[in-house]
Amino acid sequence: MYDYMEFLSGQLNVPIKNNSIQIPESIGNGFIKNLFIDEGFCIRYYHFTLNRNLVFKWITDSETNEPIFKLIFFLEGSETENLATLYSSDFNRAGIAKSNTPVNRMVFLFTKKWLQENFIEASEKIINMVNVLIKKNQPTLIVEEMDRTHYIFAHELAKEMNQDSFPLIHVKTKGLILLNDFLNRIVSRGINHINIDQTLYYPEITKVESTLRQYYNKPMPSIPELASEFNLSPSTLKRHFKIVYGKNIQTYYLANKMAIGKSLIISKSKTISEIAFALGYSKLNSFSKAFKKQYGILPKEVNSNSTNL
Repeated sequence: MYDYMEFLSGQLNVPIKNNSIQIPESIGNGFIKNLFIDEGFCIRYYHFTLNRNLVFKWITDSETNEPIFKLIFFLEGSETENLATLYSSDFNRAGIAKSNTPVNRMVFLFTKKWLQENFIEASEKIINMVNVLIKKNQPTLIVEEMDRTHYIFAHELAKEMNQDSFPLIHVKTKGLILLNDFLNRIVSRGINHINIDQTLYYPEITKVESTLRQYYNKPMPSIPELASEFNLSPSTLKRHFKIVYGKNIQTYYLANKMAIGKSLIISKSKTISEIAFALGYSKLNSFSKAFKKQYGILPKEVNSNSTNL
């Protein structure tokens, strides 16, 4: 588990001191801290911002030949975007730490042996899930949405590790509670209840959807622009957006945009021209065409046909 810290140390050209890497001022600020809790289990805290893009790659720790699992809590989001993701060592994908974008993540790393010794029931089922994913030629990645309690716990743990010194028992206790609750959620669902097609890129795709909401009052950004913003290829973005939301991006965007327009028309709070302008249309005719394509009637016919919409 120390291998990856050495890899990062070499990539950033800074030494490891007290199991921590301090980001040099020349490229940003912050740190990466590694804390060994047990044999085969450690907690790694990423807390930094870079002033330039950095390409990095998930690499397999090579100290043993057995699987190593990584459970990541993404702390950059809000309570409503509280996702945790379990990776195994066969997951191998390059990514980008974007310039001027805070990275704040709590990562639990544990070996197959440690999992079997400490979570007997969970270990067998988790490993079976991994094997099923491998046979399906899917990356071994399982995403779970956590609740507010876990959000608070993860941030309390990060606050502890942000200090120069902290009580090890606090960190170990909070870490094990978070890990235990995640594993229990996954095990209780079982492999048949995990939509495998939705695991890959799920966090990125939900963020794309959240970004789309900001464009309901103006033209939608292009697919290449959205893909670039979230470190995805256009084809990957289109394919996985449809997997997660059941529609292609343009269809999803227009359906939601027209739903807003319909709601405003029914409320009679604005004229149809004002609604078209509020939704980013410079011409009423363009809005009317998009609306009719969605609902089969013109905007001016809504209130007389509202029971059929």
